[in-house]
Parts: sequence; structure tokens; C-alpha cells
Amino acid sequence: MSYLYRHSFENAEQSGETEIYRESQRENIRCKNAIEKAIADNFDGYYLSGTAVKTVLAHFGYDRAMWVLAASILNKEHDGRFSHENKEWARSVIPSYLPQKEMMEYFVDSHPAVLNGFIDEVRKEYSKLGLVGEKQCVRSDKPRDYEKKLLILKPEILSEQFKNPINQYFYATGGFGCDPEKSGRKVFGQFLADGEKASFYREDFVGIADYEQLPKWAVERLKQIEAPRMKIRVFQIDHEKDSGKLAFMNYDYTRSHGDVKAENYRQVYGGTVNCDSLESVFALCNSDKTPPGYLGESLSVSNVIEICEGKNKGFYFCDSVGFKPIDFDIDKTNHSDMMKILVVENDKAPYEAEIRNDIHAMQSVVGGCIEPIYFEPKYDAIAWCNDEFLLNNSEPNRMVGNCRGQRCGGDLVHGTFYVSGNCQNEYGEWDSCSLTDEQIKKYSAMFETPIIVFEQAEELSEDLEETDEPEFTMS
Repeated sequence: MSYLYRHSFENAEQSGETEIYRESQRENIRCKNAIEKAIADNFDGYYLSGTAVKTVLAHFGYDRAMWVLAASILNKEHDGRFSHENKEWARSVIPSYLPQKEMMEYFVDSHPAVLNGFIDEVRKEYSKLGLVGEKQCVRSDKPRDYEKKLLILKPEILSEQFKNPINQYFYATGGFGCDPEKSGRKVFGQFLADGEKASFYREDFVGIADYEQLPKWAVERLKQIEAPRMKIRVFQIDHEKDSGKLAFMNYDYTRSHGDVKAENYRQVYGGTVNCDSLESVFALCNSDKTPPGYLGESLSVSNVIEICEGKNKGFYFCDSVGFKPIDFDIDKTNHSDMMKILVVENDKAPYEAEIRNDIHAMQSVVGGCIEPIYFEPKYDAIAWCNDEFLLNNSEPNRMVGNCRGQRCGGDLVHGTFYVSGNCQNEYGEWDSCSLTDEQIKKYSAMFETPIIVFEQAEELSEDLEETDEPEFTMS
């Protein structure tokens, strides 16, 4: 479907877009003719078949059809056969600054009473899309800053194939357009549904979304976007090597009895956690929701935490009160059984983690017994999920390809799963192993977009299946 130009010819001249303007005008005329023909072919003097509306929308889409219909109402604004609601709607579609003379060529000339009914049906079909607008935005008497806010895109900004409410939610991360006081208009950010980065102009948005009205999937996705993140590793004393009995001893005692020796430690976890401080990491690792794949004792005194990125990067000794920065040589620790994997949780971006190559650590990731999904034709990587995800009420997560023999299909996996490498060990047996950096990058992109679950999917489906034809009476 061609581009709908929504500005005047004068604006097109100033912007060097006269040819785009003319092509849009020609398409508007074609749409006008199609509407007149659809009404003539499908109105028998009493009934207007629903086929009329569907035919026009299929060829020209909602935006152009509604534009032409709104222009036609404004041409006969004082005609009482057009309803008050449709007149108000028309004024919201066509900008008041647009000269009426520029729309004369595509005014629909069908009988106003029948045309009014046709417009009713178009608006009814459009409402079924469930698009959001001003009612779902925060009300404000003055322009607000958009940075770090969830915004709602205007429906007309979305092309026809993307007219879905999930595509209207956009999380702004920056740009001069976020600040209403600045001259720049660009707003940068990402779509809430799939994380795709994009930019729009400030005027492309209805406003800031009212968080109280967000659907469940949007609440969960927003929570993850705004959650703090820390990339960490956790080390604990290996009791078999703890000849000095330093496990669970504080920093001063450890220093006076041989100091913190990395060779006495083993790594028990590595990954990204939703924390903003070492104290919150401590709380997380002492809760009933430890990070997926964490296999060790509850975080305690004498443990060492590495912050892998950021201004606080370094190693920290967990003391009786607080944390002490220390020198710590990770190469001396026992981490030979650690395996680099990709964890894929619901409503989160996939992230790299390091877990022990141990069945208990693997089961910890998925929350139960594991089952493989052979999604790679070369079998050099395997996805592992909970083998009872259909029985434990887990939410749908991602589509994962499934290759068996020469045939590849796909599975909708529920709940957290992870991807590991798959290689032959020294005995020629296939075993889990670390993913390569290239595989981490590949599968992060492959599983980037989570499944979105609509709370009212069944009701929406039922609405779309209604086939009752509208009845219009000539007056």
C-alpha cells in the first residue's frame, strides 16, 4: 500500500515532496472510486453487505480509507444524515489546517445515509484492532520529558501490517526530542515488544503511557527494561582445600590466618542479575529465587563476588558487615567445570551465564528435570527446557526450532530454558560444553523476541469472527 501524504501542497513544495503528494492524491481518488463501487455493488436498497467494507480495506488499508471517508464527511458537514459521532471523528482524522479544496477530487459521492453506515462499519472494524490512544496516556497540562518513559505511538505512524497495540509501546532512551524545551525532535529508544531499536519524532507519539492501564505483558517487559543489571561471578571456599578453616570467617580473621587465597576457592556461578549493589546480590543469593544455575551455599561471610563491568569492577570479600575490595586472581580458582551457556527467561533478553557442568546446576536453570531440544541441524548446540513445562503452568517463552533426523520443525517452549554447546568428550560420548562467543551472539539474536501472551486473546478472536451483516435503512 502506497504512502498516505497528510500535508498540504504548499508544505509538499517547501519540503520537495510534490511527487509524493501527487501520487497520494491519485491513490486517494482510486480509493474514493473503490468505495463508491463497493457501495453500489453491495447495497440492495436496504442492506449493505459487510463485503463492501472488507473489499476496500483489503485494497487500501485503514489509514487511506478513513482519510477519504473523513474528507467526504467534512465536505458535507452540515448534512444531517451523517451522525454527530462520525462528524466528530472526521475532524479528528483530517488536520484543520488542510485546505478543503485540496480534497475535492476524492469526496465520496454515494448516498449520505448509506455512506454513514459504511463509515460506521469501517470504524467498527478499526476498533477491533484494539489500538491505544489518549485514554491510555497520562494526562498533563504541559509537555513532559520523554526520556526513560514508556510512550505510545500514534496509530497512523504504524504501517498497515503492524497496526497492533503491541507495536505502539515504545521505550524512550534519549534524544533531543525527549526534552520539550529543545529544538531537536528525534526520540531514540526501543519497541517494548521485541526490543528493536528505532527513532521517531516527538510529534509521532500520543504521549506517556499510563502504567496503571498497561496489559500484563507490557508490565512484565517494562519491569525488565527498567530493572538494574549487574554482571557478576560468585566464588566460595572449597571445603576440601580449607585446611585453615577459613570458611565463613570474617575479613580480619582471614587476613591474620593466611589471607584470602584464590586457590582455595571455586566458582559457583557467573551471570547477569537484576541487582544494583553487592547488598542486593547478597539478598538475592539468600532468597528462594537464586539466579538460574546458581549451585552453591547461600552467599555468606568469606565468599568473594566479582563485579565484571562498570565503575565498581573488581573483587569483593563478603565480610561480617559490608564488603571489602580485594586482590583476587581468578586464574588460580577452581573453575574448570564451569560451562558458558545462554539463559533465556520469560520477558527478558537472553543473557550469558556460567554454571557448573553438573546435573543439579542444569536443573536449577529450568526449575526441574531437563529435556533436550535439538534445534541445530549440526547438533553443535542444544536447548534444554523443563520436561514438564506443560504441566507446571509455565508461561509461553520462545519458539525453538526442533530438528529430528532430516526434518526441522518448531516447539513453543514454556518457562526458562538454556542453550549449551554439544560436543564429544574424550571417550567419544556427546556431552554438554561451553558455547563459543560466536554461538552466544548467534543465539542471543535468534531468541531475542519473547512470546507475548494476550489476556483476552479468545475474546478478541470471537469478535473478529463475527459475521453479522449491518442493516441500513434509507431515509
